[in-house]
Amino acid sequence: RFHKMDDNADVVVVFGGTNDWGRGDAPLGSFSDRTPDTFYGACHYLFRGLIKKYIGKTIVIMTPLHRVMETANLDYTNTGECKTLKRYVEIIREVAEYYALPVLDLYAISGLQPDIPEIRERYMPDGLHPNDAGHEIIAHKLKCFLESI
Repeated sequence: RFHKMDDNADVVVVFGGTNDWGRGDAPLGSFSDRTPDTFYGACHYLFRGLIKKYIGKTIVIMTPLHRVMETANLDYTNTGECKTLKRYVEIIREVAEYYALPVLDLYAISGLQPDIPEIRERYMPDGLHPNDAGHEIIAHKLKCFLESI
């Protein structure tokens, strides 16, 4: 969908991956994939496409947040692949690094871990989606990250 995005954006922030893990049926693939038919390939396709479309502009990649049931191995295609949320986060980091795109690793530094009842109650009541207070944390981290690059 990046083709439909505003051509005049100054900053592009990609925040995704949790739906690919939770609902996606594409295989993970391998780092050499370059088509959107695998998760690796889709990351390459997206990041390369954004770089070409927004040449010289700031592009930032944000990893998914922790969420409930994240250690489940959701392998809808029965490929035998390790398809935990952490594996998706690792792929996002790996492909972004290849393109030298800055990564705000919310999985590692957000402080939002819904397995801790107090965190879940205060910031992520459904165990996945941040509420206003959770979004404030993310916004602050993103602001500081953008200022640092």
